[in-house]
Amino acid sequence: MRFLLYSHDSWGLGHLKRSLTIAGALTSRFEGANVMIVTGSPCATQFELPVNCDVLKLPSISKDAEGNYVPRSFSADVAATVQLRSRLILEAYRAFQPHLVLVDHQLTGLRSEALRMLREARKEGRKTIYGMRDVMDSAEAVRAEWASHDCHWALKCGYDRICVYGRPEVFDPRSQYPILSAHRHKIEFSGYIVAPLNGATREPVTSLQPTVLVTLGGGEDGAQRIDAYLAALAIRPAAWNSRIIAGPLMDPARVRQFKRQVHSMGLAEQVKISRFHANIPRLLQSADAVVAMAGYNSCMEIVQSRIPAVFLARSFPRKEQLIRARRFQEIGIGTCLEELDPTKLRAAVEQALVPASKKAKMPKLPLNGTDGLCAIVASLLTGPRHAAARPRLAAGVSLPD
Repeated sequence: MRFLLYSHDSWGLGHLKRSLTIAGALTSRFEGANVMIVTGSPCATQFELPVNCDVLKLPSISKDAEGNYVPRSFSADVAATVQLRSRLILEAYRAFQPHLVLVDHQLTGLRSEALRMLREARKEGRKTIYGMRDVMDSAEAVRAEWASHDCHWALKCGYDRICVYGRPEVFDPRSQYPILSAHRHKIEFSGYIVAPLNGATREPVTSLQPTVLVTLGGGEDGAQRIDAYLAALAIRPAAWNSRIIAGPLMDPARVRQFKRQVHSMGLAEQVKISRFHANIPRLLQSADAVVAMAGYNSCMEIVQSRIPAVFLARSFPRKEQLIRARRFQEIGIGTCLEELDPTKLRAAVEQALVPASKKAKMPKLPLNGTDGLCAIVASLLTGPRHAAARPRLAAGVSLPD
């Protein structure tokens, strides 16, 4: 079997990391399978690849301060860069000849750059899946984004399945995004997708000074959050150590500035800052609390680690993180701070470090989304008679009344 996974990856690391997790699951489930990940992520080569998997790196596109797409490296305008990316996507599809195409998040790709590939795949009878995280954006934003003829065609004709990486008990896009109501027959929930942990989970040693992990995803818009966290530490001496992962996309000069600031504050022994770490789940396993943004991958890794969280969600250019952080706070997973107030952040971190015996039990979410997705793929490629039974994903959901 050959699988092509496309994700536009203009902002952060979430789409790339999810694609790598899915690729690993597919090559494990389907013997001899090969996966090609087509991605625009500038960090495409910084993570270990699953077996029988490779990456085709597209010219990267980012967003400016106003949320507009701009080329990250090329001096060409964004239209020319998208045209080049579209040609590369189509030629990769033609050369690789996948049995199944999985498109991540953007229905037709960034500025419809994957539309030609999708139309050709449908014409040739290839199987196609649209994979969407549970929370996309506000209902108004999704309605506007999916208003084009191309998006309507994609929803109606472009995909065999629409796979939601989540559970309706937590967030149900079928009710939140009315445009999906006409396509309910295609929609399946896989459960939440997160990379499996490597190695044994930690046993906390209560006599040691606790550690707070601060992780900001890609880091492009993380500087203000580090500013707020350092200001929170400056209020009074902290009884914990801090490990700050600024993100590989943060300006290196800004990271050096933060390191100098920590040194000038006299906190060089307590606060360690680095731009990148390839295994955030492992850092979470050794931390006692986490301060993070509320991207899909970060939240799933936090749920997996089961440590207390303080969410500093972004609300621009999308409200996705804020919606997710609010919902997680409602069901008892973490605290959502909607403003970067150092005093409130300090109080939230101190509360998160209260011993677990004094805090409410964190609800459980099903994190076996790769099993659900692989079952959907198997049913498409081999038919329901030969596909393994889908796991009972809802059984693992435990939410407060």
